[in-house]
Amino acid sequence: MSGVFNWLFGTRTLGFGDAGVELQFARQWPLWAWVLIALAAAVFAGLTYVRLKGNVRARTALAVLRTLALLALVAMIAGPQLVKQNERVEQDWVVVMADRSASMTIADVQPGASGVRETRESQLREALTKGAPMLTQLRSERNVLALGFDASTFDLGWNDNAVSKGEPAFALAEPAGQRTALGTSLDAALRRVAAKPVAGLVLMTDGRSFDAPSRALVQQLQERQIAVYPVALGSVKAIADVAVSRLESPTSAFVGDIVPVSVDVDVAGASSGNVPTGKVQLVDASGRVLDEKPLPGAEKPRVTLSSKADAAGATSWRVKLVLDQEDLATANNEQAVAVELVDRPIRVLYIDGYPRWEYRYVKNLLLREPSVKSTMLLLASEKRYIQEGTDRIATLPRTQQEWAAFDVVIVGDVRSALFSEEQLQNLRSVVAERGVGILWIGGESFTPGSWAATPLADLVPFSFGSDSATGISRFNEPVLMKPGAAASGFGVLQLADGAANDQTWPDALSDAKLGWPKLQWAQRIERSQLKPASEVIALATPTLGDASKSYPLVMTMRYGAGRSIYVATDETWRYRYGRGEALTERFWVPLVRLLARGSLGRSGKPATIEASPATPLVNQPVRVTLRLLDQALIERRAGEVEVGVTKSGATGAGGGTGASTRIVLRPESASIENASVATYTGLWVPGEAGAFAIAPADALLAGLELSASVNVVLPEDELRRPQTDHAALAELAQATGGRVLMVDELGDLPKILPNREVRLLGTPEVETLWDKPVALLLLLVLLSGEWIGRRLLRLA
Repeated sequence: MSGVFNWLFGTRTLGFGDAGVELQFARQWPLWAWVLIALAAAVFAGLTYVRLKGNVRARTALAVLRTLALLALVAMIAGPQLVKQNERVEQDWVVVMADRSASMTIADVQPGASGVRETRESQLREALTKGAPMLTQLRSERNVLALGFDASTFDLGWNDNAVSKGEPAFALAEPAGQRTALGTSLDAALRRVAAKPVAGLVLMTDGRSFDAPSRALVQQLQERQIAVYPVALGSVKAIADVAVSRLESPTSAFVGDIVPVSVDVDVAGASSGNVPTGKVQLVDASGRVLDEKPLPGAEKPRVTLSSKADAAGATSWRVKLVLDQEDLATANNEQAVAVELVDRPIRVLYIDGYPRWEYRYVKNLLLREPSVKSTMLLLASEKRYIQEGTDRIATLPRTQQEWAAFDVVIVGDVRSALFSEEQLQNLRSVVAERGVGILWIGGESFTPGSWAATPLADLVPFSFGSDSATGISRFNEPVLMKPGAAASGFGVLQLADGAANDQTWPDALSDAKLGWPKLQWAQRIERSQLKPASEVIALATPTLGDASKSYPLVMTMRYGAGRSIYVATDETWRYRYGRGEALTERFWVPLVRLLARGSLGRSGKPATIEASPATPLVNQPVRVTLRLLDQALIERRAGEVEVGVTKSGATGAGGGTGASTRIVLRPESASIENASVATYTGLWVPGEAGAFAIAPADALLAGLELSASVNVVLPEDELRRPQTDHAALAELAQATGGRVLMVDELGDLPKILPNREVRLLGTPEVETLWDKPVALLLLLVLLSGEWIGRRLLRLA
């Protein structure tokens, strides 16, 4: 029958009886409308014949023909047509994300038969190898988007031979990302599958992330009904990680110095019942232990190691951690110590006002010290002086060049009026710009009081009071000295004989009953008087009053390129009654050496360049300072100087093809007036992590081999917190309607994922019937039949 209709209507593309083909009307009217139309047509046709004369049956037949003609006309107006709907099925998507950050190299997976912990990367590769058949099958049934991620996402290639060769389903490079940004990576993955049906998001990671998924991101996952199925990698139980997080040491030192190395130890992931123990060691290139201390606790994470430098040149020291238990990551357990050792005498100028006991002892120990070349002056009234020491000078230094001939200037109890304003300004300048150190030894007459209104008042580590003529009060009782918080960090006040338990301060010096440890005279300086940059090296404890109180006795302060130390007593000579000259020498010589180090970086150099901080974070401003010390360079100085910043591995600023960032340094206002030192400064903001070298790119400084090193680190280095964070993964899974999968559950993924495929209706195929010849012929037949009938009945 369908063939007959197809022949009658002459259909071309669609036919009656074809699969999916339906007869429809272009104008869809409800059934009740068709009933009303049929009734109206019948009533209209009946009314036209009811009053006419003639045979009733004949008139009825004609009325039926008219009704059918009207209905045929209405049907043609409704637009009969054959319609075939075009439907397509869009497969849903499965997003698989694999962590490619450096934390995947951590070996914390519970050991198997081998007894050795495996890395998270090995665990991931094993899971992808076992799951290769499942993922291959899943790829044939659904759209699978494979992504790697660390700080951002990137495509992972498929390994087409994974099943046959027993390899991971994805082509994986070594995990090297320095940080993981899980929130950013998830957001990028969702943009890749925007407006697509997603069955689920499989997240293969340890959970450690620099940024957590935002509330907006979680809400988007919920609205799109995308469940997250994390595959938790790594140890379920947190394993402690001990790391050397920071080192501080002088960049230069003299041969024979006791070089302090301050170490910050970071302990992460330790529980209250599993506190790591071990040692922090300072070792040389051969592995010989130079110094070691017990591993510090979390409440005081810094420890200071020290060793005596015995050879000139660059050190090959390292700080390393030796732990008593297993550590999560060993890559962060060592750091190199870079100190340039210089073998030359320290040049000291000691000026005092009268031959007090302290002067005599300090003078003698400087004369005995083979590493010191000293000049001692006793200044009397009218600027007359008595000179002693290994080196003689013709006159008291006046210019900056004359002051800069010394590494350390010791100022005793001497009147400031014996110096001109210009002399003091020049001394302050060489401390600030050339790194000369100044050591104050307080006295009963002039120091510090007479210096309050001079340019050198800026170099005193405390603010002056008005309690006495000297501007500072004194104790009315003897005091005992004890080390302050900053002593170990500077490697000073190590007066003990190397006793057990790393004791650096003799117990005898804290025993007032012995008599000789008591300092009979000392200046009383309140902590509130200390300047903000001051650090306390030694404290004074009263012997008669409240022994729980202590006051600053030896203070230090950075001032520009140099350093100032103030000793608020001149009674250390009394220590001779207990140990002869040893204690006095161990007290004063390290202080002199500490001050002298500031001049090493500038000694004999025509210019210097520095970067601060030397270990900045990404996007943290770095201050670059260039100082011209040679008069020939100063006279030829330009209005600005260019320096180049080159990442390690690229060609430097002096030439070649390596990429280099240029920075313009401009002169400081103070250096314009000062003809002795020209200082240029500028800021550089590093945009990426890595080791960088900063060197002048100006032709004026070519060939001087000036360079400053900067090691830029990320705010959230991946290996600084290598512990897993499975709790964060569980929280994300719960919030999105997913669940955390164990590694061996990866094969069940097809059963777990919902079917989110979408059926889409396209543009239907249509073949109209109302415009076919047979439709017109049918209408003509009906109308002609009625007309012939009316003629036969002789109706008008």
